[in-house]
Amino acid sequence: MKKVSLFIPSFILLVLLAACNGGGESFDPKVEQEKATSVINSVLTSFEDQEKVAEAKTRDEANIIAWKNLKEKNIAAISKDLSKEDQKRLLYLLTLNKADDLSNGDTKSNILFTHNTEMKDVSLDQEKKIFTFDIERSGFDHKLITLDKQEEVWKIVAVQDPE
Repeated sequence: MKKVSLFIPSFILLVLLAACNGGGESFDPKVEQEKATSVINSVLTSFEDQEKVAEAKTRDEANIIAWKNLKEKNIAAISKDLSKEDQKRLLYLLTLNKADDLSNGDTKSNILFTHNTEMKDVSLDQEKKIFTFDIERSGFDHKLITLDKQEEVWKIVAVQDPE
């Protein structure tokens, strides 16, 4: 009987602590924005500026190689669920193509990484707990990159054109 009477107050205290702590799942927008921003910045600078990330006969072939290299380097920051279209948008935002004409009449596509990107704005969807970064490349192209927390890490889940 004594064990049961000690158990009840301990259990009530545990429940109260969990309730005060929000069930252990706290979301500090400032702290989480810093973490998400760190992820975006690491992707935006994951290669040296003007570093060749792919070379192939055609731009399409080079894009496939470039995406593989970009994803490999940023595996922790890119969601496995990122759509093919979003992959293309992200690749376009982070790279530029410098095609070379070859002596035999063919063309060689060189995909280079660019640091001509900057963060213009960041917004938080408090309800969904996701951040969206407005990224601008070379002063003319905007993309909205959305990050969601997956497996306790902020990951890019969508890359869209602004509406």
